[in-house]
Amino acid sequence: MRPIDFLTLCLCCLIWGGNFVLSKWMLTDLTLPPFFFAFARFSLVVVLMAPFLFPLPKKFGLLCLAALCVGAGHLAFLYTGLRTAPASSGAIVGQMLIPFATLLSVIFLKEKIGWKRAAGITGALIGVVILLYDPSSLSFDIGLIYVMLAFLLMAIGSIVIKGVGAVGQFKYLAWMGVLALPVLGLSSFLFESNQIELAKAANWKLGVGMIYTAIGSSIFAHGQYFRLIKSYDVSLIVPLTLMTPFWAVMLGALIRNEPLNPRFVLGASLILVSVYIIARRQKSLQVEE
Repeated sequence: MRPIDFLTLCLCCLIWGGNFVLSKWMLTDLTLPPFFFAFARFSLVVVLMAPFLFPLPKKFGLLCLAALCVGAGHLAFLYTGLRTAPASSGAIVGQMLIPFATLLSVIFLKEKIGWKRAAGITGALIGVVILLYDPSSLSFDIGLIYVMLAFLLMAIGSIVIKGVGAVGQFKYLAWMGVLALPVLGLSSFLFESNQIELAKAANWKLGVGMIYTAIGSSIFAHGQYFRLIKSYDVSLIVPLTLMTPFWAVMLGALIRNEPLNPRFVLGASLILVSVYIIARRQKSLQVEE
């Protein structure tokens, strides 16, 4: 990998890690409704990406399905979960994208996995249970369950997008935003209240959140990630994205004083090691082929 591309991916992971912390601030401290904040984020994406909407790709229906999963569905669950879940824990649970995508590829793409990848998936699931379950209250953290569902939807979208063919990252982002707006707007209208008052109270801070999440996270980071995925092996890029939860944990602890208790350390370690095993195993299988 070229040094400039490695540094670009490092910057993407830093932006994504900060995105968890900033979104937590917007949703908790500023009490912005999750559907409304997601709607505001995609509004800016649509304004900036509108020139890339046309011409339509051949498999437009599959593109719509993938975009709805990765866009409206993913953010609706993610932002709902981050209202109660710590940003650091949310970023760790987000790494379940890799085991989810691996399982779905076996079911729908008929890919095969060996015992090492199966063990990695099992270890990751155990790590998630450790993070989700709070023995002091004998209950599961509902916020982290929403975050887990958010990345399950992203995994589904990732599998679907494989069937779309060659689609530019800007066209993909443009349609993701266009399709998300009516879904998130209607959801906010039906299930949330006081959106305008809360937006006015947030003042310039809402603008900062929109710019960071839309331009920094969606357009720049995801756009560069899409470019790197097309330029290098997936098995090289995916393990490097493990820098994302590292930044989220560090920023969460420094900025929000989020605790690093033994249960968090155990669950996070098990998830990250297991995900790395899955990603590395994918690389070794490609070499063997």
